[in-house]
Amino acid sequence: MSIFDKILWGVLILLVTLAIVWGIVIGLPSSIPDVAMKSERISIEALRKDLTSEQNALLTENLTPAAEEGQARSRRAPQSEVFRINRPLLTKLANRTECQQELMNASSEPQEDGSLRIFDIKAGCLLDKVGLQNEDRLKMVDGQPIDFTSMGAVFSSHSSSLAKLQSGQPVVIQIERRGRMVALVIDPTGI
Repeated sequence: MSIFDKILWGVLILLVTLAIVWGIVIGLPSSIPDVAMKSERISIEALRKDLTSEQNALLTENLTPAAEEGQARSRRAPQSEVFRINRPLLTKLANRTECQQELMNASSEPQEDGSLRIFDIKAGCLLDKVGLQNEDRLKMVDGQPIDFTSMGAVFSSHSSSLAKLQSGQPVVIQIERRGRMVALVIDPTGI
């Protein structure tokens, strides 16, 4: 093997290694076609039927909005919308790059309170399939406020939510829609 062949093989191995590291650290865009991603809206009662008593208790706790500082936790759960998702949609949600791309395809703007206002959502996109609508403000995930001005907090919330979804547990996203709190429940049991 000539020195030229050795250099060529070395460069090839380096490029493959860099591509693998890039894929692990940054994430590669998904090759899942949008038509494979499915979600269906179901009732909260239909979801509760499929959950264990412990899962139901946790869901009830997560549906109740966390208290604002200095106030007691509300006893009344907000209106709920449940979206049962399939495996390709969960896979797309698991890809941080895809989620960031979806937020860039729509428009979003962090608010002073740390929430995220989303607008210009296109029909059929990932955000639409999990129940988000134009002018929604993402406030909490599973009862915990998210500060969208901190990327670390966003990544941490994404990772913990993803782990729950992959283990078959529903995730509750509290949003403010037209002045009312709405709980979007993402249920991975449709996969």
